[in-house]
Amino acid sequence: TEHSKKLRAKTAAAHTKKLLESGAVRRILLQLPTAVANEFDAVLAEFGGSRPQAIKALCEFYRAHQA
Repeated sequence: TEHSKKLRAKTAAAHTKKLLESGAVRRILLQLPTAVANEFDAVLAEFGGSRPQAIKALCEFYRAHQA
């Protein structure tokens, strides 16, 4: 129902706010050229995870292959 949707959204927003305030998570905004964003989305579709999971995997890959 509409009431349930609004209640879930309110609860989720409160949870996110609490995580941000506690420092457990950070919000970042990426503004990319369209071609780069499209490539990222294509790789993400192959990867099969979320954007945060893909960024984590990229960081892990970078650390593992640092010279």
